[in-house]
Amino acid sequence: MNTKPLLLSAAIVLTPQFASLPAQAEILSIAPHPKVLQKANMPQRGESMRSVANKFGPAKRVKTSKGKVTKRNPKITRWDYSGFSVYFENSHVIHSVVHR
Repeated sequence: MNTKPLLLSAAIVLTPQFASLPAQAEILSIAPHPKVLQKANMPQRGESMRSVANKFGPAKRVKTSKGKVTKRNPKITRWDYSGFSVYFENSHVIHSVVHR
């Protein structure tokens, strides 16, 4: 019996079902005191600089992109905290990254 057509048919039928499942993630911080960082503990995409500063205080270090700021090349700013960094496009969060 030729099973290739059967496997191909099953893959075509099941792929859209698995592609529509929501993705979830937790971040495990491995440090002297391991803890799980939930998304709720990190700045969320779209949050303003003022909101991040109010929640987490002043950043330890601030780095700003260099070069001409245009619509296609917006200003990118990185705020470094002790356990994570926050990246802003203009004045709104685009990413939060946990340090190792």
